[in-house]
Amino acid sequence: MIPLEQYISSLMPLQKQLNPFRQPPLLQQFQQEAFINSLNDSNFKSAELKGLRGSWKELYRKFIKSPNFELWFQSKRTEANQRLELLHVQQLSEADLYSWKTDRHEVEIVDMLLWIRDRHDALQRLGSNPELQDHLKNHIDTLLEVVPADLQSTLKPAFNL
Repeated sequence: MIPLEQYISSLMPLQKQLNPFRQPPLLQQFQQEAFINSLNDSNFKSAELKGLRGSWKELYRKFIKSPNFELWFQSKRTEANQRLELLHVQQLSEADLYSWKTDRHEVEIVDMLLWIRDRHDALQRLGSNPELQDHLKNHIDTLLEVVPADLQSTLKPAFNL
């Protein structure tokens, strides 16, 4: 499984591709031939595999076509996308929204409020990281301060966190 794990890792976007003000990127698509072509003898030099003979590429081709692979890959994809989303939320919690809000239209601010609330709700559902939840709540409070009073009275009930 090590070659597959290494290939899955290569499908992850780089952390520098994350932007707290945009949707997080997703795991790239699995491409069977690219994976098969990435296999070489060095993948199989471990002590556990010494002396085993056969066509590793053919073995992986058969595994990739099996239902077991699809279940395995689906769990890996979900795990990777959750990791990306968490990294994205961490970046968002550390972002300088105080500066960002300057010269923004109300629509952009409301969009950001909704985006942050969705991330906050997702963290709450997962029961994870109360510190991140607090940062996001502070961002919501910061952004609610800059919208006009009539819009605040409309939005505040929706953001009762």
